[in-house]
Amino acid sequence: MLKLGVFELTDCGGCALNILFLYDKLFDLLKFYEIKEFHMASSFKEHDHLDVAIVTGTVSCQRDLEVLRHARNYSNYLIALGTCATHGSVQGAVEGKIRDKLEKVYGTRANPMKALDPKPVIEYVAVDFALPGCPYDKMELYQLLIDLAKGIEPVKKDYPVCIECKLNEYECVLVKKGVPCLGPITLGGCNAVCIKSGLGCIGCRGPLPKDANPASEFEILKELGYDEEYIRKKFKTFARGELRW
Repeated sequence: MLKLGVFELTDCGGCALNILFLYDKLFDLLKFYEIKEFHMASSFKEHDHLDVAIVTGTVSCQRDLEVLRHARNYSNYLIALGTCATHGSVQGAVEGKIRDKLEKVYGTRANPMKALDPKPVIEYVAVDFALPGCPYDKMELYQLLIDLAKGIEPVKKDYPVCIECKLNEYECVLVKKGVPCLGPITLGGCNAVCIKSGLGCIGCRGPLPKDANPASEFEILKELGYDEEYIRKKFKTFARGELRW
């Protein structure tokens, strides 16, 4: 059996919990994987070399960095899971240096907890597969782990959410309703679940790795009457300032 470890850095805990929400599918995975560490599910921990390591959350303190380096050094294949791990998400979008924040909140720049400016996993170590989402689609993770167990190279998404809207024949909320939607510049893979509900894409899977045109999106939203500060905040919520326009 393959050896699997799940490592949680600083985040809300939802990404690790979402694995448990696989329910019966989780037992299917246990036919292929022996879980050596998964704090959300069990206190059991066995230090061993892993075939696959899953890491969630941002690197926000020295402890996170040590856990991440351990996961990378002792695994053959490392998955950055969730937008915190892949792009920094909301934590990374907060502006300002950590010592400035400490002084504002606690009145001192001392940093006894060894906090760091929140950054995604991919900025510290080499990642074999990045699966974004806040939350990510748990069935996408399931398929990824099944593919790895069967020796199949997982397919990486490289298209925008808009493609999934068209495939599902959803009405474009940006064009038809003037609803702010980041679908044209956001990485697909969620099956356009927000647009299905008549909402605009909030960009929770992070920006497209290439071919995105945030400048055009910026101008479209301005023409719809949204002010520049609102648009900037919307752009950086999950992208940690990666979008340029």
